Amino acid sequence: FAFLFLFSWAAVVHPFAEHIAYFLLFSIALLTVTFAGMNSLATTTAYLTYIDFMNNMGHCNFEVVPRWVFTIFPPLKYLMYTPSFHSLHHTQFRTNYSLF
Repeated sequence: FAFLFLFSWAAVVHPFAEHIAYFLLFSIALLTVTFAGMNSLATTTAYLTYIDFMNNMGHCNFEVVPRWVFTIFPPLKYLMYTPSFHSLHHTQFRTNYSLF
């Protein structure tokens, strides 16, 4: 338990309000399908898996998707969170990156 305590406070650099904002923002999709009466364990699992996968892919520090995929299907670059996007988010921080 001591390791978890040290790890948990050392890694958090975002204000608490930002965690609440992320939670609310990422809850919109799940709340929408719930209020529409179309939520299921499969949709919730798929959504959470997608969000987690995109987050991990953005932080992996190497490109998972080859560049030629984006030349064949250009809109895909607006639907995916890539390590290149994450790098820009940290190096050119005076630019608006929407969610990030």
